[in-house]
Amino acid sequence: MNAKRIAALLSIALLATACIAPQSANAEVTREEVQKQREKKGRLLQDQSKMTDEMRRLQKEINDLNDEISRLSKKFAPQQKAYLKAKQDLEVKKREYHKLIRRMYERGENQYMSILLSSDSFNDFLHRFGMVRILVKSDFAKVMKYKEAYEVAKEANKEYLALVNQIEDKQNQMKSKLKQLTEATKKINGDLKAIHDWEDANQDAILEINLDDWKNGKLRFPYTGPLSKPTPGPKTSNYGMRLHPVLHYYRFHAGVDFGGGFGKPIYAPADGVVVSSRPSSGYGWLITIYHGQYNGKPFFTQYAHSRPSQVKVEPGQEVHRGDQISSIGDYGLGSGPHLHFEVRIGYGERPPTYNPLNFIR
Repeated sequence: MNAKRIAALLSIALLATACIAPQSANAEVTREEVQKQREKKGRLLQDQSKMTDEMRRLQKEINDLNDEISRLSKKFAPQQKAYLKAKQDLEVKKREYHKLIRRMYERGENQYMSILLSSDSFNDFLHRFGMVRILVKSDFAKVMKYKEAYEVAKEANKEYLALVNQIEDKQNQMKSKLKQLTEATKKINGDLKAIHDWEDANQDAILEINLDDWKNGKLRFPYTGPLSKPTPGPKTSNYGMRLHPVLHYYRFHAGVDFGGGFGKPIYAPADGVVVSSRPSSGYGWLITIYHGQYNGKPFFTQYAHSRPSQVKVEPGQEVHRGDQISSIGDYGLGSGPHLHFEVRIGYGERPPTYNPLNFIR
């Protein structure tokens, strides 16, 4: 997603949140108001989902670039090692040379004149004079030799530094975009909380309206996924054909099972309306949540095997992603406490099932 698209997302978020001001619980709640707030919530959830996707993408790219820097560091390790060694060697030789010059200065010219004047002959004088010059020139030549080696190593290391700087520039741009999206998401979360608080405060009135609309086929709003995991426990059985753990023959498993232990919480995986909570033969107790229209068809999630005393919701109740709706139980046909989780899309008393894992992120 480019900068223009991110800017468009931020603009949409501001427009979506600007007009949200739920009325207080003291005012009489109307069907029109419930629908209006639900539509606003739907738009906010869609924007939130898009921003979350973009934030995940940006964070992944930032992480990938970190991996690229690590790869380059390994690839250019010999050059970096040579550069650091050449730099260290040059510093050592420079210090040694500076010490020599400082000693010559501190001792003054008299010492060197004494060395020269104590010569036994003119030839000896010339020899000693040449030795002093050679000593100074030799140390200077060594410094220059190490400086040349340092410059060669520095040039060889330039490619690595240029590539790393280029990557870090990209990372900084992405981090800036990520920060903008994070701030916009905070604003959306605040506005969603205001709507949720209004729904909670007017729960009884909304419940009656929802039940009436559901019975009359008028409860319609857009599905806003993806789903989150309904319970933190591990997946213990997949969707599809399996050997039934109790009946001991192969038959189709219409959902996904999650373990975690008796009494562990079950959460609503997305916003929706509870449309059923009832006993149901092998399911034990079955909770059904309607999450809106998905590609023109109603989208439901179902939760089985809770004991009736564990259920925390009732038909007509609005639920928000992350609300606890029940707990893991052992009611019905099963080999132990677990959550049987289904996704159904379509019309009728038993719409077709789909693999829940395709909708969970």
